[in-house]
Amino acid sequence: MVVNKTLLILFFSLLSQTVKATECVEKTFKEEHLNIYLCQNYSNYNETRTLLFKARAQILNDYIAMKIQSGQLQNKKIEIQLYDPLLTYNYLNISQGKKGYFVTYSGFASIQQLKTFIDYFTDPNWKPFFTSDFEKVSSETISKQIEQFFLDNKTSKIEASQLNVWSLDHLKLDYLNDTLQYFVQASALPIAASSSLPIKIKDRYLLFQNDSIFVLKGQEIIQTLRIEKPITEDYDIYVYAKWVNICNGGQDNWVYSYSYEKNKFHQFR
Repeated sequence: MVVNKTLLILFFSLLSQTVKATECVEKTFKEEHLNIYLCQNYSNYNETRTLLFKARAQILNDYIAMKIQSGQLQNKKIEIQLYDPLLTYNYLNISQGKKGYFVTYSGFASIQQLKTFIDYFTDPNWKPFFTSDFEKVSSETISKQIEQFFLDNKTSKIEASQLNVWSLDHLKLDYLNDTLQYFVQASALPIAASSSLPIKIKDRYLLFQNDSIFVLKGQEIIQTLRIEKPITEDYDIYVYAKWVNICNGGQDNWVYSYSYEKNKFHQFR
């Protein structure tokens, strides 16, 4: 079944207007067969999440190419729009037109969920899928509809090779098992890539996990700051000759400072 193109344009236009009334940081990952549009709440923005979806887009593009080559998908673009669930109501809408396949989803979909969307279009009995009108049913009901969609369309696990997404001298961040992992000279670090990207001061790196900040020298963690009240967005970080200021909301709003000479953190809140 093909959805009328005019209705699709109207739907995406209304959805875009709804979300743009809020604070949305937009990123689009454009590949040959796939576009992923990612909207993160301004106060929930993580560059590491952006890199994660950039890697997912590259991997899925290769998967889609194989499906096109085997005749399971038409050679038309797959457009996936993902919205921060903090910015909008629960929904999952899947449709297609003459020139593309379309998915909009309120959530940061995993690569397995993204693969489910793609595989859904390969089903010969494919039908459009739209969750219920959020003004008429509860959010819990819509969540159950979405959960049931993934259960009904469970697909095989996607295989993906390790992929480098960021590096700074000997420190690198790789995509692995649908997460981002830090490595120093091929050795994995037990630090979650869940906050700001690392910075370098002289021969040391500061690595940011959403509940901790680590100081790395060589392959050794030489200092750790545990964060009692984590924030959800990336820090504003300013590096000087002998110290680093770690701010939240601009250069004047210090929350932590790191002294290189003393190898010590100072807290300002």
